[in-house]
Amino acid sequence: MNVLQIALTPKKVLLIGAGKAAALKARNVLQSDCSLTIIAEAIRDDFFLDKNVKIAKFDLAFLQNMVFDIAIDATGDDRLSKELFSHRKKYGFLLNCVDKPEFCDFYFGAAFKNYDLSVNVSTGGASPKYAQKIRDLIQKIIPIRSREFYETLKSNRKNNEKQAQKTGKVFLIGCGTGKAENLTLRALQTLSLIDVALIDNLVGEEIVKLLPNECIKIDAGKQKGRHNLSQDEINNKALEYVKMGLNVGRLKGGDPSIFGRLFEEAEFLHRNGAECETISGVTSAFAGCISGGITPTLRGFSTGVLIVSAHLKEALFNDEWVKKLNHCPYTTIVLMAHSFAAKIVQSAKEQGIDLSLNAAFISKIDSADQTTIVGTLGDLEKMAKMCEKPAILVIGKALSQAAKIPHIGKRIFL
Repeated sequence: MNVLQIALTPKKVLLIGAGKAAALKARNVLQSDCSLTIIAEAIRDDFFLDKNVKIAKFDLAFLQNMVFDIAIDATGDDRLSKELFSHRKKYGFLLNCVDKPEFCDFYFGAAFKNYDLSVNVSTGGASPKYAQKIRDLIQKIIPIRSREFYETLKSNRKNNEKQAQKTGKVFLIGCGTGKAENLTLRALQTLSLIDVALIDNLVGEEIVKLLPNECIKIDAGKQKGRHNLSQDEINNKALEYVKMGLNVGRLKGGDPSIFGRLFEEAEFLHRNGAECETISGVTSAFAGCISGGITPTLRGFSTGVLIVSAHLKEALFNDEWVKKLNHCPYTTIVLMAHSFAAKIVQSAKEQGIDLSLNAAFISKIDSADQTTIVGTLGDLEKMAKMCEKPAILVIGKALSQAAKIPHIGKRIFL
């Protein structure tokens, strides 16, 4: 069934029945500005005790003396439903028969309202409970706003209609570990504003689908040995589009301030007179630890966290951090380490680092294929072969307690 979503002006509504199902429909109607007339043989739900209910058995003769736009049959009487359906055009009303899609001109969706924002979810009568479940999920991710917020939106729309927007804005958005549910509310709200999106390789497909349909999507992903766009090209494209008056979204995996080239892009835009805003995201460094059953700070085992990268510009190996592993009181989280597993072990040997230090690779974080491999620093090459990129490497004494708390996905102890 194809559905046309419309906003009805206040209507006169007739409700037949005063039971549990009728109470649900009455609540929907009374939330609107529609007037409601209720006819029922008896009151069978406490909701109607303080309502004006005409106690009578409904008869088609009532139709000749009543004027209404919508009729709701909540009696469960098949005969009455069929009669109302066959007479609805003659008397000019739209009909809804509870749990009888074949006798409905329209359906009540699962709805919620926050001042001027209304959301309605319908399955066309197939499964009201499923519609309610989807409504509840949507309601959780939409923040409650004040009336002043919607008045501001109205004012902004009027101003925009009077004067076209002359300047755009660049949003540097941390998109977390890939799942839409791990976006911050600020990031989720901002995605709807984007005209052009420059998308990094680690941004999840779930998140890309949240962009407006008309949004121009540009692959700006970078992998070892392959860059779709150079950093200069990314900077210049963002500047080019924002000067056209468009809102540009620079979508980055994790948190853009953690090895995400945030400073270079923000400084370039600021230096060239473009307005930009940074939106933090959930970094894989911490999301990976907790989903892998690892607490990076742990009393008696780790008094802090050191976050480093094994990857430098031009794919060079960084091992400056390795020397800090001996007698280190912190948990070390190494990003972009998977490809350098052998070099890390070699560097540790050369610097006299204890190869029995606890270590773990956490791969494909927050995906259905998440895998945690727990072993030692000396096992890194073997561990890397047992999981895929992208992955984070965690090293430290806190991992000795990793088997004691829940985790996500597959976990293997060597």
